Amino acid sequence: MAPHSLSFATALGRVHLAWTPEGICALRFLDGIPQEEAKAAPMWVLNAVRRLGAHLAGTPQNLSDIPLDLAGLTPFQRRVAEVLRGTQPGQTLSYGEVALLAGRPGAARAVGQAVKANPILILVPCHRVVAANGPGGWSAFGTPERKARLLELESLTAD
Repeated sequence: MAPHSLSFATALGRVHLAWTPEGICALRFLDGIPQEEAKAAPMWVLNAVRRLGAHLAGTPQNLSDIPLDLAGLTPFQRRVAEVLRGTQPGQTLSYGEVALLAGRPGAARAVGQAVKANPILILVPCHRVVAANGPGGWSAFGTPERKARLLELESLTAD
């Protein structure tokens, strides 16, 4: 079954969200991508949209219980996603630390590729992965400022 999708405005920009009956399978910012009109969605998706909007507007939300559909990921990408979903708001890990937790010590570059390919931004919190020498860039969200803003929002939750 093909995923359903919608887009919606947030404080950090327009977001595209796609879902299957199993859960959300894609979440990304729409920088430079034509937006689509919002379509009817099940209540659990509308609830996720509401919570994401509130979170990105500065009212931190626990997003860890929103169901995901990770079927399109490789086994290693799924393991990285599980590690990241297990991190706490405000917590950051280096690529090497994620590799170790994913059971692949020394696979920091592979973690980098898995993070870069992450189709479910925010809900698989790849913004929590930082370079060993600092925050690093963030091509997935378009700008390093978005990464910094998400980490700032999460530090409000962690306090």
